[in-house]
Amino acid sequence: MPTSDRWIASIRDACAEPDPVRSNQLITTLHYLLSEALADSLGREGGPNFHSWAVWGSRKAGVTIRQEDLDSAIANATITSGLVGSVIGTAAGFFAGHSLGFSPAYFTAAIGAAIGILTSGFAGRALAIRSRANAAKLMLLGNQIVIQDIGEQSARFLSLLESGASSDARDAFFAGLRTGPTERHGLNRHGQDRLAAAFRCYLAAFDTDNLEAKRAAMIAGNCEIVYHEHIRLEPYIRGAMPIVIRRFATKKLMTYKIGERALTVANDIPGISMPTAARNWAKFEQRMRYVFALFRILHTAPEVFSTPYAEMEMVRITKSLHSSQA
Repeated sequence: MPTSDRWIASIRDACAEPDPVRSNQLITTLHYLLSEALADSLGREGGPNFHSWAVWGSRKAGVTIRQEDLDSAIANATITSGLVGSVIGTAAGFFAGHSLGFSPAYFTAAIGAAIGILTSGFAGRALAIRSRANAAKLMLLGNQIVIQDIGEQSARFLSLLESGASSDARDAFFAGLRTGPTERHGLNRHGQDRLAAAFRCYLAAFDTDNLEAKRAAMIAGNCEIVYHEHIRLEPYIRGAMPIVIRRFATKKLMTYKIGERALTVANDIPGISMPTAARNWAKFEQRMRYVFALFRILHTAPEVFSTPYAEMEMVRITKSLHSSQA
């Protein structure tokens, strides 16, 4: 079986895995293995490729897929809803008492506050449970779309590099990409012009010995792919974040790790003078501002290439991927 076919078979097996937690784990590992293969072929000194970054996005998705953030989401939603309910209940109780001639009115205000806390807190808790369950499903679907859409093309690209990247082989590779912008699609098949631009950047990095030019080409390629990716993921991100909690979720739940480095999207990225923080992760422009800045400032950070799981866990998952193709 050709190398690209083995990669593609592993990707499809990972996406077909019925256990959502294991599917995410396999996808995260495939991003890591693709990252390593591309780094070896393009030159590790050029810096991370898209899959190096996708490891950490997939790992963060796994937190929601495994519902590890559910307790935090419930606590935050219950407290916040309870506080809002108490304010509304207090005001409603006060004006009701005043209108009905009860004295003192603060007694009915206190009753209104208690009712508001209980009812709103309960509603907030129910909303958190329902929204996180829905988010888990959408996160997994998005996770699978990315590895299929981009991972399969990266597999073809690796075969191109392994064959020597002749002019004819390059033409054949780009002929295999769908023309048109990501936003335009037919039969649910989005255009791949941005992916073509990204892989041309990667080839520019492959062709040059100039370290500065190689790194600049890799950053440009990474930005093209992540732009394409986030257009594809737009409905899944929006669906996973109900309108009423988008700003709250961005601030409280959007914390992730790159290696051992912890970052929160609601905070500006350290080392960058311009604002980068996202207030609402569901807004495309805010996501791209943050991610583009992150790609540039951490392009030479060694932890981007680090493994997403402990060594023994990586060995076990990698063996299971290989055994499925035996």
